[in-house]
Amino acid sequence: MINVRNLRLNYGASEILNIPHLDIDVTKITALTGSNGSGKSTLMRVISFLQKPTSGEVRLWGSSAPSLNLLRDVSVLLPEPALLKRPVRENFKAVLKSRGVLGEFDERASEALNLVGLDESFLNKRHFELSSGQTQRVSFALNLALRSRLYLLDEPTNSVDAGTSKLFGKAVLYMWQRYGCGFVIASHDDKWLTAIAEENVFLHKGRVCEFEYKNIFDARDGVLKFDENAIINLPSNLRSATKIAVNPGKITLSKTPIDGCLSGILHSVSLYLGKELLVKIKVGDFLIKTLAPNSQNFSVGENIYFKFDEEAFLGLE
Repeated sequence: MINVRNLRLNYGASEILNIPHLDIDVTKITALTGSNGSGKSTLMRVISFLQKPTSGEVRLWGSSAPSLNLLRDVSVLLPEPALLKRPVRENFKAVLKSRGVLGEFDERASEALNLVGLDESFLNKRHFELSSGQTQRVSFALNLALRSRLYLLDEPTNSVDAGTSKLFGKAVLYMWQRYGCGFVIASHDDKWLTAIAEENVFLHKGRVCEFEYKNIFDARDGVLKFDENAIINLPSNLRSATKIAVNPGKITLSKTPIDGCLSGILHSVSLYLGKELLVKIKVGDFLIKTLAPNSQNFSVGENIYFKFDEEAFLGLE
């Protein structure tokens, strides 16, 4: 487990992280999501013990001061990875030697390169012969070759195309299933990440939120207006709010009209955290994101009816 308690990190007068309580099961694949500036990368550095917080405590497998041997069970991939200025083969030798498994070079290097869509000819390439996307692939492969107990990946699909992103997702699932590796992954690619993750930690302005802010709308005079036929009167305590977040998990969906419902066109459906569906509904010029059980069947383009629960709304401003 990773246990975070009363964590605060400030840069001067600016609060970057404020997390009273967070537990991450490191045997699972956990997504770390949020917009730019939400604190994802900073939290990744803190839980990997690369950066000290202003106050509070982080425990890794029960230790707030993990030994070097314990930290060897953790692999960290940063957004802009850098290789040693040597051929790719020598990079693999260096990382495998650091873990005492150099004798397994052929097996581990071949498997890792295959997982990221590269063949063994890349072992002979020098670092400056690689494109940015190939550098990202090789860096990820170097981490995979370690078969670490825990991986902390910060923007792993940065600089790669959609096809490579899919390969990376398959590689994560393979390592989790084959070797029991745990993953904490921060990414802006929500669709890619939530399709492979089991849990999600959503950050907003350095704080862990109850739900992911997929629906943020402007409000005026206590009203949300999607079009002339889709108007919502907000609860009285939100009458002065100008920006509202709507919890996707507190929206009821139906294929037939229900009392007090609105209607729209089903825009798209995708898998969310392996157990739910993320259903997007187009209403006027807006897309409303909702969550539904994976057992439900939906067809893109059909009429869909939905209703907001009373507790679905949160005032942001």
